[in-house]
Amino acid sequence: MNKPTTEEEFRQVIQTKYSEHFSHIYVLHQLAESAIHRYRGFTSNHYQGSLVLIFGRTYKCYDSIRRLCEVALCEDAGVLLRSLLNLMAVTRWISQDPQTRAKRHFDWYWVSQNSYAQKAHELVPRQRLLTIEKHFNVVKSQFEYKDKQGKIKFAKHWYAPDARSIRDLFEKVELTEHYDDAYGPLSSIEHSDIDAFLGMTRDMKRGGSESRLEMSDDKPIPHYLRNAFQYFGDIFRICNASIQIEEPAQLEQIIEAGIAFYAGKQKK
Repeated sequence: MNKPTTEEEFRQVIQTKYSEHFSHIYVLHQLAESAIHRYRGFTSNHYQGSLVLIFGRTYKCYDSIRRLCEVALCEDAGVLLRSLLNLMAVTRWISQDPQTRAKRHFDWYWVSQNSYAQKAHELVPRQRLLTIEKHFNVVKSQFEYKDKQGKIKFAKHWYAPDARSIRDLFEKVELTEHYDDAYGPLSSIEHSDIDAFLGMTRDMKRGGSESRLEMSDDKPIPHYLRNAFQYFGDIFRICNASIQIEEPAQLEQIIEAGIAFYAGKQKK
């Protein structure tokens, strides 16, 4: 009986199979990791503060996608890739009107806290309730707007009413194609639509009365790595332009080399 493959052995097989694709992922990851450890910057406004938070969240998401792809957990990587794409759209959106939108991004915290407090006020200490109410009253006016009938409405999302939906937001930052070709299909995985199971059933092994799911479908890996590199690189560029966490020329060289490689692979 064959000895089961260990996780590390399987990882080495996948890394070898897609060595060139992983190579560019690793280089950008190492640059970001080094930059995070060295960064001691001061954020002087909401925009810079927002970018610091976004970059940290983006780095963790990118790193997780890398790790999941190394062991061909592609459905899980797909869920995070959708999050990374969303982060790219949000970063572009905020950068179009930095101070106004970054402040809304931050202040939505008190809107969400107030919503929770209203639903579960018995679980929130009284002093905390008073603090939430105080801050909510300060920020709420920027989320109020008039509809076509002149009625006062309260935004359901922090980016409304400038963007009516997440798709509208994507359109306004020139990412419509990414929404249609990537965000939509990846949402199918996130929401467990039947398409989310294709990787497990496409090459299902059947014999007699038995069938066996294919748990490690690695076909999406090169596409996921390409997209993760592109999304993270785009966010890295925007963040670096304001808070400069890395030397710009080196960052550009790494991003351009990766984009050129993945574009070449796509044409084949």
